[in-house]
Amino acid sequence: MGIVKNAKKKEIFGRFSHFFLLLIKAGHICAPYTGMPYKDSLFRSLFANEKAILRLYNALYGTDHHEHDAKITINTLDDTLLSLQKNDLSFLVNGKLVVLLEHQSTINQNMPLRLLAPIARIFENGISDKKAPFRSTMIKLPRPDFIVLYNGTVPCPDRKTLRLSDAFEKLAGFDEIKLELEVTVYNINAGRNEEMLNRSVELKGYAYFVSRVRSHEAVLRREGAADSKTVTLLAIRQAMQDCKAKGLLLDFWESLTQEEANMLVSELDMNLALEVREEEGFERGVEMGLEKGKAETAIKMLKKGFDVPEVAELVDMPVEQVEELLWEA
Repeated sequence: MGIVKNAKKKEIFGRFSHFFLLLIKAGHICAPYTGMPYKDSLFRSLFANEKAILRLYNALYGTDHHEHDAKITINTLDDTLLSLQKNDLSFLVNGKLVVLLEHQSTINQNMPLRLLAPIARIFENGISDKKAPFRSTMIKLPRPDFIVLYNGTVPCPDRKTLRLSDAFEKLAGFDEIKLELEVTVYNINAGRNEEMLNRSVELKGYAYFVSRVRSHEAVLRREGAADSKTVTLLAIRQAMQDCKAKGLLLDFWESLTQEEANMLVSELDMNLALEVREEEGFERGVEMGLEKGKAETAIKMLKKGFDVPEVAELVDMPVEQVEELLWEA
């Protein structure tokens, strides 16, 4: 009986989360890993077939490929990219290797650096003859492209390029870039890159779902309708109904059994808490940065002989706080 039960768990978790699948293969289920990215498994499930991948590819690159003229390979790169935690998709379309990441609450400026080792592993895994790199004949490699679909709440332009070379130390007389890796970031929040979203029903539905979860949660929290966990669960379920009402992702929602839907809701719920903490931490960091800047400016002004009331007015700080800074001046 236990074997049958475990097999059922593996079937359900396998549709939504590679991380849980790894745990099941190891022979046990443990407590949820809160570092797993919110929305990851839904995103990956939506693009688990070649038709959806082709629509996504056409949306990203403005192409109009059809199934008969597109050679598509969906890569299994979990072992390679697992350390990134935010990994989602990798696929080949007519020789172009796309590594696509659904991203978190803030833009990670180190993404090009983090992708260096994985892309090397991807190329290495694609070479069947392991002795080939040591021979003189050039090995042809697929042309890579790195894309982040950003759906966080921190402001971001429609499109942004992150470059590995931006992290290099500046040295006089050494301006030529000898190693580069570029990551293109697309903002897929509501009202952003709409033309691109409209070309992929899965991407459009996914973006709408995420926006509705956030909207419902904000309303429920303001109303104090329930505890935090219940608010999140209600927001996710309401967002599902919104998608159905809009005719978005109908096939996906209808394909889920009740048990699978409950599993998906639970997984989205446990990761939303992490996202909220990240966003709150970012906001606190900004506030702390502003306060530190005010204090440093106030100290400089006091050193130059400005009176305490003048400093307090100019830097917008209480007089009492400025007086506490006098000893540093």
